[in-house]
Amino acid sequence: MKKIILYCIEVFFYYLFRIFPIQKNKIFFQNYNGKGYGDNPKYIAEEILRCGYDLILVWAVRAKFKGNIPKNIKTVPFISIRAIYESATAKIWIDNCRKQLYAKKRKGQYYIQTWHGTINFKKVEKDVENKLSSFYVKHAKYDSTIADLFLSDSKFTSQLYRSSFWYNGEILECGTPREDILINQNLDIKNKVKKHFNISDNTKIILYAPTFRNNFNADIFDINYQLILNKLQEQTKEKWILLLRMHPNDSKKSGVFIYNNLILNASDYDDMQEILMTSDILITDYSDCMYEFALMNKPIFLYIKDYEQYKIERNFYFDIFSLPFPSALNNDELLQKILNFNTTLYLKSLNEFFLKVGVFKEGNASKIVVNKIMEKINAYS
Repeated sequence: MKKIILYCIEVFFYYLFRIFPIQKNKIFFQNYNGKGYGDNPKYIAEEILRCGYDLILVWAVRAKFKGNIPKNIKTVPFISIRAIYESATAKIWIDNCRKQLYAKKRKGQYYIQTWHGTINFKKVEKDVENKLSSFYVKHAKYDSTIADLFLSDSKFTSQLYRSSFWYNGEILECGTPREDILINQNLDIKNKVKKHFNISDNTKIILYAPTFRNNFNADIFDINYQLILNKLQEQTKEKWILLLRMHPNDSKKSGVFIYNNLILNASDYDDMQEILMTSDILITDYSDCMYEFALMNKPIFLYIKDYEQYKIERNFYFDIFSLPFPSALNNDELLQKILNFNTTLYLKSLNEFFLKVGVFKEGNASKIVVNKIMEKINAYS
């Protein structure tokens, strides 16, 4: 009953604020349901600010994530009457998660769904509909009906939008804005990340970034971090540290791990792409971040201790053992795969995979998306 009442109130205000005209130079942003300044929406906003366009940028954010948003972007509380007003009067909507049913788009508004994934390894949306809540499915279908544009980083992703996202609208095949910094690199951002974690310039970084599990079980994240760091240091004669970053759905549970001066908690850092760009090796499991990290031609290893169980729960679009990334079912395998990594074979396999999925990696997605936004704004009457 409480949810019904709240829904009715929110719908009421969406329709009430239609008495105000749409402001053609206003853009309304959301990221991970209010989790701050990051992902594709951030890099679209950054490009707009870089170009100096006379636009009003509004960001709906939960209070604890507000601090990292630039001062020249207006912030409003996530799920508030103020946020509904800004949304109802903005020309452009930009979001990377599904919108709720109460979000009533007006005629003349333009909604860009950037999505928060890349080339999917694990099955999603319609392909696992029987394992999703009816609540989520209802909102996902609604979101796809009101979206005007989806962004795609590959031919594979474009096909997936058509087959699995209940979406029949326009797809912009340009890569995704958040991948631009991975392709172009930026020394200033690397220095920023290392300074944040107090990592020296000559220290190498392993990033461990697993995806979430429906039932959180820390046992499946039991990598022998210290042994890997020690062996890498012996082999390379360089200093190594490890950043552990949990998926946003599991980030609150990152406290169950033990950290020290070589194993650092990176779950609360606001921008995953900045961490990816700064890291030298990625260890993950079934996370889409493997494909983004691969854009930099850096080594990736898959630790998949619960492979059989996860396959039953989610299943995959690709055979995990045919991917370019060495996979391990236990700690001994993982250590050996890391120490015996063959760069030449890896790069050859990686290029073949990119050709197979039809990846777009020009590094100018942010610019293309912003040009699209300005086209819609300038055409507004």
